[in-house]
Amino acid sequence: MISTDVGFDPGKEIHGPKRFITVDLLGLVLRVLVTSASVPEPAGAKLNVHLLAGLSDER
Repeated sequence: MISTDVGFDPGKEIHGPKRFITVDLLGLVLRVLVTSASVPEPAGAKLNVHLLAGLSDER
């Protein structure tokens, strides 16, 4: 899914996308979630884990 939503994170002072990466114990990438910078870290991490576990309908 491609989005043009950019956003701004005032805590980190970044514009643009924010990436949430899930890796296994060996450091191999399992999933990458790219969101707007305005998405808080706890919400993005929770969404990434839910998508990885198949608990959400969003893909």
